[in-house]
Amino acid sequence: MDTTDHQHLIDELDTLLDQIAMLLQRFEATGCNAPLKADYIALHELQARALKQRQEHACAMAGDPQRTTPATRREGLH
Repeated sequence: MDTTDHQHLIDELDTLLDQIAMLLQRFEATGCNAPLKADYIALHELQARALKQRQEHACAMAGDPQRTTPATRREGLH
């Protein structure tokens, strides 16, 4: 992957993270976080995976190969 590829994925992950944040806010504002607890937790887990993958791409762009792991790339967001 080159810098352009990494940046494209970072941009896509940023969009996903914004959408997750908005959905979490809607869950909380409507009180759905309690009755739909499993879904609410799953959104937080998705958010954590996206943040981790974003960090890995940022580190790869900065030339820090020790901060990227092949196992994370298999988690499914890219």
